[in-house]
Amino acid sequence: MENRTRPYAYTFRASENERKIIDEKLKASSLTMTDFIIKSITNKPIMIFENSGEILNELKRQGNNLNQLARANYCGLTTKRDILSCVDELKNTYKAITKAIGES
Repeated sequence: MENRTRPYAYTFRASENERKIIDEKLKASSLTMTDFIIKSITNKPIMIFENSGEILNELKRQGNNLNQLARANYCGLTTKRDILSCVDELKNTYKAITKAIGES
C-alpha cells in the first residue's frame, strides 16, 4: 500500500458470525485490517490462499534441494540428470502456484 497518513478512524459493528468471517479472511490474506478494508473498497485484489502452508512447505523443500545441488555441484558430485530433475520439480511447483492463484 502507499505510504500515506490516515488521520481518520472508523468503527463499525458486526455479528459474531460476521466477525468470524472477517477474522478468517484477515488471517488468510496476511493483511492488516486497514489494508484489507482499503483493498476491498478500492477494488484491488486480495489474495487468499487456503493451502498456503502446503505451498510454503513445498517451496522450502525445493529451496533445500536447490541448495544441496549447488553444494554438490561445487564439489563436482552432481549429474545433469540431478539438475534436470530439480528444474522439473521447480517447474511443477511454479505451475501449481500459478494455478492456485489463477494466473494460468
